[in-house]
Amino acid sequence: MKDNLPEKKTGKEAKETAEKERAAQESKKEERTETAPTETSALEQKQKELEELTELLKRTQASFENYRKNTEKRLEEFQQLVTKDLLLQLLPLLDNFELALKTSTNNIEDLKKGVEMIYSQLFTLLESQGLELIPTENKRFDLYYHEALIKEESSESEGTILEELQKGFLLNGRVIRHAKVKISSGKKTENKEGKRG
Repeated sequence: MKDNLPEKKTGKEAKETAEKERAAQESKKEERTETAPTETSALEQKQKELEELTELLKRTQASFENYRKNTEKRLEEFQQLVTKDLLLQLLPLLDNFELALKTSTNNIEDLKKGVEMIYSQLFTLLESQGLELIPTENKRFDLYYHEALIKEESSESEGTILEELQKGFLLNGRVIRHAKVKISSGKKTENKEGKRG
C-alpha cells in the first residue's frame, strides 16, 4: 500500500518545486510580453511608414500643382510674346493704310495701287507665318479642303469646282478655313419626253 500513496516531500523539496513552477509561469509571462511589444513596434513602424508615404504624396501633389501653374504662366507669356511679334510686323501695314488715306486724291487708280501694295505686303507677312491659300482653280472637290455651298449643273464633270466663293487657308499644312466653292453636279440630262431630269 505504501506504493500507491504519493510521496511526501520535505519542506525544502516543496519550496524548490514551487519556485520552479513560479519560474516557469514567469518565463511564460515574459514570452507573452516579449511578443506583444514586438507586434506593437511593428505596428508603430508600419504607421510611421504610412505617415511618411502620405507626407511624400502631399509634397508630390503640391509640386505637381506648382509645375502646372508655372507651365500655364509660361504658356501665357509665350503667347503674349508671339502676339507682340505679330503685331510689330503688322504695324507697318497700319502705317501704310494711314499714309494711303492721307494722300488719297481724287485719282482712284492711285488709291487702288496703294491698297494693292498693302494687300501684297499683308499677304507676304501672313505667308511668312506659315499661311497658304487652298487651291481651287481647275480642281476636284475635296471635302478635306473645300466646303460646297452651291451645286449646279454644268458641262464639267460632277465634283469639279466651278467657282471659288471664299478663299480657304492652311496654316503650317493644316486647314484653318475651308475654301467655300460652287461645284458641278454634272451635265444636264434630258429624258425621252424632252424634259430636263
